[in-house]
Amino acid sequence: MVLLVVKAKMQTCRSGNSKASGFSLLEVLLVLVLGGLLMGVVATSLSEGPVLRKSSREVAASLRHARAQAVMRQQPVLWKMNIADKRFWIEGGAGDASRTFNSQVEGKINTSAAQVDSAQQGGIQFYPDGSSTGGSVELTYNQQTYKVNVEWVTGRVSIQ
Repeated sequence: MVLLVVKAKMQTCRSGNSKASGFSLLEVLLVLVLGGLLMGVVATSLSEGPVLRKSSREVAASLRHARAQAVMRQQPVLWKMNIADKRFWIEGGAGDASRTFNSQVEGKINTSAAQVDSAQQGGIQFYPDGSSTGGSVELTYNQQTYKVNVEWVTGRVSIQ
């Protein structure tokens, strides 16, 4: 009876081997930096971002609605904002329904002198051709500001 013996060589990992497995220091640092950036973005978006973003979108939607009404009715429409009460509305609109933004958000309106009613109230006028008196509404919360711009020539509303 003959027994066959097969010899096999196994490779072992030595500390001096140039093909060592694992991660390099650069790869580990890169993963840590990316993780930190992601956590920062998530933390910011969960704090004041949604409150301010929602308020600015509501103001922008109301301004766009006022512009659309002016074009459809073929007569000027006035959008107004009261900073003290934190509310805005379309004057002469359906039911004169006013809306408010979050009580923690501070508002500021920049408009033409003809549209300023008092230190706390002003407006932006939209015309039948889609143009406007122009201006902007700034909403601030926790030192972060969103600006809703209204172009005077085109009446275009945008958020910055």
